[in-house]
Amino acid sequence: MREPPHVRRSLVMTALVVLGCAGAIVARRPDVLVRPQFWAEDGMQFYARAYQEPGLATLLAPYGACYQTFPRLAGFVAQWVAFPSAPLAMALLALLVQALPPAFLLSQRCAGIAPHAGQRALRAAGVLLVPNAMEVHVNVTNAQVHLGFLVLLAAPPDRPAWRAFDVSVLLLSGASGPFCLLLLPVAVLCCWRQRDRWSFVRLLCVLAPAVLQLAALAPRGPLPADPVPRGFRIRKPRVPHGASPSNLLAIFGGQIVVGSLAGWRSYVDLHAGLFAAHPWLPRLLGLVGLAFVARTAWVTTSFPLRALLLFAALHMGAGLASPTIRGERPLWELLQMPGAGQRYWLTMALAFLAAVAWTALADRRRAMRVLATVALALLLLVGIPRDLGMPPREDFDFAAQARRFVHAAPGRIVPIRIPPSPSVMPLMRGCEAPRKVPRADLVERFRARRPSPEL
Repeated sequence: MREPPHVRRSLVMTALVVLGCAGAIVARRPDVLVRPQFWAEDGMQFYARAYQEPGLATLLAPYGACYQTFPRLAGFVAQWVAFPSAPLAMALLALLVQALPPAFLLSQRCAGIAPHAGQRALRAAGVLLVPNAMEVHVNVTNAQVHLGFLVLLAAPPDRPAWRAFDVSVLLLSGASGPFCLLLLPVAVLCCWRQRDRWSFVRLLCVLAPAVLQLAALAPRGPLPADPVPRGFRIRKPRVPHGASPSNLLAIFGGQIVVGSLAGWRSYVDLHAGLFAAHPWLPRLLGLVGLAFVARTAWVTTSFPLRALLLFAALHMGAGLASPTIRGERPLWELLQMPGAGQRYWLTMALAFLAAVAWTALADRRRAMRVLATVALALLLLVGIPRDLGMPPREDFDFAAQARRFVHAAPGRIVPIRIPPSPSVMPLMRGCEAPRKVPRADLVERFRARRPSPEL
């Protein structure tokens, strides 16, 4: 049976909106599609394991003590194309994940977040143009779960297709990392506030993968070795954590306040100049920023904003509790560096900007509205323009490396250099029938050919 004309028009409009959002994302860093390369675990773990161990079984393999279904699925789908096109396939999947949240935010289902289409458009533009977000730009490894958050706050679906969309998004995002544990309090609050059957269904769709991820996180002995040689596996540095109120304020002042409003490039300049000469200054900005966020959470009447601030605080807290970053200084000192740990700050950056926008438009105190308006002017005149175009990733000429791999002798292990440097993805050529290679054999054969230090 053919769809009614209004449904077809809606589908076409939705597709155009998603394509428009994807185009805006690519415009900030065109090299992700012009010169596609694997990024970190995109290649070293998710593509490599799907290549060495073909079959659906790898989709259920945990990574980092969590199930990572979407990245595993992306690596599995990338096997359907020739190796030279595999990074492009994974980039397109990552691009889709990044383009869906702003597109969904524009839909009428998000009228509860912003009643007017113009307000939703401004929020969608903020998601697309947020500064200080290079690390999470178009890669599977750092795909975020903002779409799942928006689904929890959206109006109940009125069509079977939307119901299937909600359930699929929540289950897939929940089975793709520990973020569902952070979404669970938001799902509980939404269910308590709305008290309808569909909010309870969405709560179950978050709770089920949360239980699964908790089971995976439970200690039960060492995990099986990854198929990537141990010398090329990213490992957490054994350095002091460095947790302290002073470092927390410096991180918030630099990464959130300055990074979100003035952009990454401005933070680079300040970190090397004014902040280096006056270390108290980023801490003062952090104190003001934290007080501003806490005040907004207290005085706002917007439930979506409070839910976003809660989710952002949980996300940032989880990142600070167990960050992965290379260096010999304490971890919380390394996280103060421009560009460090952006995957941990993105949700808080969006929440901070949402709080600034709400204050500028709806706060009862005129002084706070003026302060927030100045902050928005800084964002529009400095932060977005300076960070609009992202620097391209380091080019390792993947096309030439792919040709070398395709023409390699069967059984040869070819190291593929990928960003960020010095990441290397070793693959064995000629494993098609069958392609599964014993892990220990792959490690030993690669070490015998080309030893290299750990990352």
